[in-house]
Amino acid sequence: MNLVRCQNGHFYDETRFSACPHCSGEAGRGDSVLTMPVMNAGGEAVTTNLSGARAAAADVTVAATPEPPMSVSLQDAVNSATAGPAPMVSGDDQKTVSFYKKSTGTEPVVGWLICIEGAHFGEDFRLKSGRNFIGRGADMDVVISKDGTVSRDRHVAVVYDPKGRAFLVMPGESKELSYLNGDVVLMPAALKLYDKLTVGETKLMFIPCCGAQFGWDDVMKKEEN
Repeated sequence: MNLVRCQNGHFYDETRFSACPHCSGEAGRGDSVLTMPVMNAGGEAVTTNLSGARAAAADVTVAATPEPPMSVSLQDAVNSATAGPAPMVSGDDQKTVSFYKKSTGTEPVVGWLICIEGAHFGEDFRLKSGRNFIGRGADMDVVISKDGTVSRDRHVAVVYDPKGRAFLVMPGESKELSYLNGDVVLMPAALKLYDKLTVGETKLMFIPCCGAQFGWDDVMKKEEN
């Protein structure tokens, strides 16, 4: 076999064809011509034509040709786009139901943090039962979005224990510090009426709703009776 290249870049066996079978249209007459990619001396994949009998015996390096992508109709593409992602089912990923919400279907307030110094001056932030994470992120329980010195996620946490009717402040998961009445919060500490919690450049005053004198569980017991 003697491969030559025509002026249009086609390779063919000149011992079988007097001219390029692709250019002259001879590929459809006589022996069938098989077109396959081969590697030239420069390592490039090129196209050559081999007759059916010679294709099996030809000593050529065949380049791996990936399968063509599966065609998708326009309607299938539209249906796939409008269907949206399949819902993820995982029992462990469900949000934990709070102490009060499980019984009442709502999330009653248990206290407030009121900004007395900083970008949120005069604003109040509701506290719920359990842990209330404070940070700049929109998914935090107490969002201090205007203070760039506050960590985005879990700078500090205020906890309400509905069974003990007690409030605590505890360090979050940030490397930044917070201060309770001027003292750094390195471990859980009791939180009392009018205590001052400093987070970044924001100072928050604590006002409880629940405590020794009142708890939402008292109200729920009266409604049950």
